[in-house]
Amino acid sequence: MGLVNLHFRNLFGTGRRLAARWYRENQFTQEIELRYHEPWIAAFPVNGDFGFFQRKQDSSYVRRQYDLSAELMLSEEFRVGVSLSQTEVIPSERQAGHLVAESQSTTVGGYVLYDSRDDAVTPTSGMFYRTEFQTGTKKRSLGTVTLSNTAQRFTVEMEYTLALAQRHLFNATLHARELRSGGLDISDLYRLGGATTLRGYREGQFLGSRLVWTNLEYRILVAPRSFFYLFSDVGYISTPDPSVAGLADSEQTKVGYGIGTRMDTALGLLGVSIALGQGDTFSTAKLHLRLVNEF
Repeated sequence: MGLVNLHFRNLFGTGRRLAARWYRENQFTQEIELRYHEPWIAAFPVNGDFGFFQRKQDSSYVRRQYDLSAELMLSEEFRVGVSLSQTEVIPSERQAGHLVAESQSTTVGGYVLYDSRDDAVTPTSGMFYRTEFQTGTKKRSLGTVTLSNTAQRFTVEMEYTLALAQRHLFNATLHARELRSGGLDISDLYRLGGATTLRGYREGQFLGSRLVWTNLEYRILVAPRSFFYLFSDVGYISTPDPSVAGLADSEQTKVGYGIGTRMDTALGLLGVSIALGQGDTFSTAKLHLRLVNEF
């Protein structure tokens, strides 16, 4: 089990970026993700991105996704872009036609982005906003029958940082995800829980077609990129038809809270937090560790 997340933010001093992530949830489930960013294509204010993602879910299925995007920089803070993605789900023979069907999805979309933060990693002021809408088709193979459904995804990301006093900050983020499709499988659903989303719970503990979560933090700076903080996270998870995905609950709200620190070390930005979820005691609290290194 483990998580490795590498970000090369300025390859060879050219502004190109490369990111690689490997996450192993247990001996049967793991994720691999690669992303590449090419700035100023042909000397125009246009950036390009390519991404690959794969999740192997125990003995149930393998999900692969490829995506391309291009964005136009209208100003230093404001950008608009278009995206194209293709996803395939390959179930095991035992699961085919049951919880997970073999499927292929193709979507196109557009997004707008606004970023006025003074530091993308540790902001002390400013706002970040991004919203994206994708639409396309999903083809599901059920034995000898192939069904085609419309699939739509909607995403919102917001972050705001306010300086309360010298070295005292308030940071708030809001995230929303929604998937609409006539043929939902468990492989389509979003995952919520863990160090980067809803603290106090296991990584990817909750599944839903509609997620909303917020992270609130009161930070006390001890260095430009080091701080102690108190936090509270609230998450909402919903699935319109849980019987399709094999889930027990169609709607639930979860709360997490705790304390933590983020320190700038020789290895990178090291984050440690102790979080309690609903019903937890100190003996069942979750310890979240994160290491962010920039090159």
